[in-house]
Amino acid sequence: MAPVAENWTILSVASGIVCCTVLYILILSFYRIYFHPLSKYPGPALWAASRFPSAYYLTKGVIPYKTLELHNRYGPVVRLSPNELSFILDAAWQDIYGKPAARNTQLMKDQNQFLTHENGVHGLLGEPDDSKHARMRRNLSHGFSEKALRDQEPIIKSYVDLLIQRLHENSKEPVDVVKWFNFITFDIIGDLTFGESFECLKTSQVHFWVQSIFLHLKNLVFMGLLSSYGLVPIVLFFLPQSIKAKEQRHKDFTKAVLKKRLETSTSRPDFLSLAQKQLNQPQGITFDELVPTTGPLIFAGSETTATLLSGVTYYLTTHPSIYAKLTEEIRTAFKTEDEINIVSVNNLTYMLAVLSETLRIYPPAPASFNRVTPPEGCMVAGHFVPGNAIVAVNQWSANHSTLNFTRPWDFVPERWLGDAEFKDDKGKVVQPFSVGPRNCIGRNLAFAEMRLILARLVWNFDLVLEEKSKGWVENQDVMMVYLKPPLMVKLNPVVRG
Repeated sequence: MAPVAENWTILSVASGIVCCTVLYILILSFYRIYFHPLSKYPGPALWAASRFPSAYYLTKGVIPYKTLELHNRYGPVVRLSPNELSFILDAAWQDIYGKPAARNTQLMKDQNQFLTHENGVHGLLGEPDDSKHARMRRNLSHGFSEKALRDQEPIIKSYVDLLIQRLHENSKEPVDVVKWFNFITFDIIGDLTFGESFECLKTSQVHFWVQSIFLHLKNLVFMGLLSSYGLVPIVLFFLPQSIKAKEQRHKDFTKAVLKKRLETSTSRPDFLSLAQKQLNQPQGITFDELVPTTGPLIFAGSETTATLLSGVTYYLTTHPSIYAKLTEEIRTAFKTEDEINIVSVNNLTYMLAVLSETLRIYPPAPASFNRVTPPEGCMVAGHFVPGNAIVAVNQWSANHSTLNFTRPWDFVPERWLGDAEFKDDKGKVVQPFSVGPRNCIGRNLAFAEMRLILARLVWNFDLVLEEKSKGWVENQDVMMVYLKPPLMVKLNPVVRG
């Protein structure tokens, strides 16, 4: 009888633990839904009770689309998890990412979102300390200025020339323009960062360093998610050796080319020219800080531009009247192709509107970039948000909301040209490069690249979308950026008399 009694004791203890656990979860969920400091904000009860719903859609790669659904249902402010709010109001940009006069401080980055440090040393993208971030940015911003861009134009033009040459060579068959746009943007920013390109255009192949960044994307999102649960050390312990080896190869290459660039005496107008002069100085930037800076810098400065160019190509080839109007503008504005340069493309009014509309309807960074409110709380777009809450503007949701735009799903460049139908559009909600002290440092370069490449592309080719790429923009997974399938386009060289 003793073993039976003992078994009943074990079963009773186990049952008690289960009951207590369930009771704790129910009480915690009840508190989060009805009494939590964010309980007044609307959202699904299950999302308010637990982080699992948002985590599920994040790992599925559809969180921006799901967030839009919730905004359409609940309004401009939605609770996405027990301690997280999403905004789609234009005023929220400055309050979350800027330094509003009422607060005069930045909101801290959510350190659990992305793991972007190297052995505890943060780079420009992930540095949580405002003063350290400002110091790093000062050392790099010179290379991204308008003056630097003018000096960099010969470098940029050489790669655009090579792109057009390669596209002519491959124009007999449909080409995947996503691949070619990635080739050129990675080559340009590689040259301007490391002093040498990845030779993607030259070899018509993706460099292993570039490949490793794309493979790393999902891992970065997952690790950021797991860090909030304290599970990163466990995952790293069980990580397959093959993945660790690829990661190490990527880091070793980064350090080697960065070291080579910094040891080279050169007056070339690139991103590291000023940083090189003050390397490891008190007001400069250190080598250890540059290592985790360069990877995200290169990726953010290339993938987003390639995404925008891919998106505008798709929308032009699926909207014949818009494409015809753009073609006429570009091909009549210039007598020769040599007249198309970084300055002259700024006079193409309709092309600028086309690009603005693409940035709205297909934002290159559709994910939310989280900030954390101060302990005392703060105002965001007229709403008081308690302390230590996660807040963000989701661009995909903001740009596709009927609260902000008339016919938000329609591709209409005229909305940026003063068309009366769109007079109530809230254009300021479109901030593809963010705002404030941590906005995109490469904004000038991105604008120059997208304008120059698009103008040269339309000047040289008639674009025809392949049947297999119809609906290309639909249902793309998002892991910080879109995981884009091939976009197959037939490039018919323009015949001129």
